[in-house]
Amino acid sequence: MAPSRATLPSAPEAAARLRVSLTSPSEAVTLCAVAGEVDFYTADLFRDRLIGSLSAAAPMVVIDLSQVTFFGVAGLHVLIEARTWAEHTDRRVRLVTGPRCVDRLLAVAGDVVAFDTATNLAEAVLDAA
Repeated sequence: MAPSRATLPSAPEAAARLRVSLTSPSEAVTLCAVAGEVDFYTADLFRDRLIGSLSAAAPMVVIDLSQVTFFGVAGLHVLIEARTWAEHTDRRVRLVTGPRCVDRLLAVAGDVVAFDTATNLAEAVLDAA
């Protein structure tokens, strides 16, 4: 018997597992708040919302991952893509971390994907001012 292929969830299913909101708390900061599971199935939603907003982003883009409950390699790829895009447009990306799933993956990736991080949202936004 051949193994079955996994099917990608529809957009409503992905949206039920991951929430991505974009706000501008100041002229200097664009905030991308992420909550839920960032995995193979939801990474496209994360990418579309985050990368799609970068063309109009402020000089500092803060990505708040403090409400993430699962963070897989697909999410890490989105962060690397966002950072690369931001660097080409003279913007900075800063991550708010905290959940073990996020910190563990960033630690395993090590210097290859070293990001500017903050332990809480207030610190990340104040440092950008």
